[in-house]
Amino acid sequence: MNTFEKIETAISNATINGNFNSDLIVDKDLRKLAIQTYINKTANENPASVLRDYMDVVDVSILEKKTPTTINLGGNTALVIEKSNTHILGKFNHPTFSDKPYFTIFYMVDPENGEYNFTMGSYDMSLLDATNDFVKRNQ
Repeated sequence: MNTFEKIETAISNATINGNFNSDLIVDKDLRKLAIQTYINKTANENPASVLRDYMDVVDVSILEKKTPTTINLGGNTALVIEKSNTHILGKFNHPTFSDKPYFTIFYMVDPENGEYNFTMGSYDMSLLDATNDFVKRNQ
């Protein structure tokens, strides 16, 4: 599903009995894009609409630059559970130790190509230990 399809689906799911309720869209970036798309469509369909003054370009790069829901670390796929501006709390799909699949890792986005670079990680942790480490790293 491309970004525009995600926006249209979000608008459709947030429209009940013909009324658009953006509060039903959980992801704040998707909500912002859906609101702007809804404004643009409404104003285009009705030239006398008061929303015409609020028309603007829909910048989908907001969604396209988001951290993926999975990342690849050392050839092992991992689910991103939580992300801060500098760290990721994740869970490996195929952990070394089945009772300790969680990790935290520092990341940066390469300004030249937008790829994620990972360094300084703590691995093989329980969820509690990984969560505490994630909180500590972000203080």
